[in-house]
Amino acid sequence: MINISGVVRLPSVPPYEDNYSGPANPACFLTLDNDNDWGGQSFTTSKAYNLGVIELWIKKNPDDDVGDVEVAIYPVDGEGHPSGQPLRGFGRIPNADVSEEFGWVSCTLDYSRMTVPLLLADTKYCVVAHGPSLSVFNTLFWSCGGDGSGLPNGDQEWSDGALAGPWSTDTTRDQLFRCYETEFLDNYSGTQFGLLVTLINSSSKWAGQSFTAMKSYPLNHIDIRFKKNEGDFVGDIIVALYPVDGNGHPDIVAGHLATGIIPDADVPTDYAWVRCNLACNISAGVKYAIVVHGNSLNAGNVIYWNADDYVGGSDYENGDKEWSENSGVSWVTDPDMDQLFRCYSA
Repeated sequence: MINISGVVRLPSVPPYEDNYSGPANPACFLTLDNDNDWGGQSFTTSKAYNLGVIELWIKKNPDDDVGDVEVAIYPVDGEGHPSGQPLRGFGRIPNADVSEEFGWVSCTLDYSRMTVPLLLADTKYCVVAHGPSLSVFNTLFWSCGGDGSGLPNGDQEWSDGALAGPWSTDTTRDQLFRCYETEFLDNYSGTQFGLLVTLINSSSKWAGQSFTAMKSYPLNHIDIRFKKNEGDFVGDIIVALYPVDGNGHPDIVAGHLATGIIPDADVPTDYAWVRCNLACNISAGVKYAIVVHGNSLNAGNVIYWNADDYVGGSDYENGDKEWSENSGVSWVTDPDMDQLFRCYSA
């Protein structure tokens, strides 16, 4: 159902990236009142960036329980409709976050078990919303602009046959949405498949992960996802950034570009993202390697660095796991494994 009346203009300013923030029409909206109803909005990216949060201008009826509203981003097919695969991002908006008046509601995409997508520049994607709990008694309204298309590089999408469609496009209306970039830049945050670990149980065993920088930036800190056993003393864990040699291995001879430590007290006993401060300048298109080791590590005091062995091969295209048994003198590359890491700029 789509209703149209007067117009209200909403602000459109940074810090968000691709967006349609209005003019909003207070009586123009998609009504999602069935678990097979799927609404969408396509857009063409203005630049390359890691997508972290999507906002929708939505509401529900008084006393309705819309359950978890699922928000996803997909590539589009040749006709501009959501193609369904590969899923580029996914999150949920709980019922408690949906007001009875229209307003911006944030959906933080869940990348604890999925690759954070680098959206490519000048590429068309589609934001899609639906809810397994939606019905005529629990209805979601997603506001749109109905006075002609206000977003020149995308359109409203609609399906009442679930994700498989068929989808229809309305070129005169646009759903209100906002895309926000993640804090982190170069990263591998895992996949939807099961995560594995790399065991580092000796001071001479060094683990690494290479990556090719997506753009130039001042590196400020790196997060790695790891843990130790309860009661272990692992000492200072050393995190360093190296250039790579002609074989793509960490170039220990050339020396590190930046280094920092994570003290034993900051190493969790359950897997978590842990920050290490270190600083240097990163150059676009250049390959680097993050290296993790510890002088106090031994068979009784170990750390586990989360890795991912993607089904069918490496899911991270810009680098690979590196492993050394002799303190970085020689290295072995595992092209099917990737260590979890996130790089941040100041």
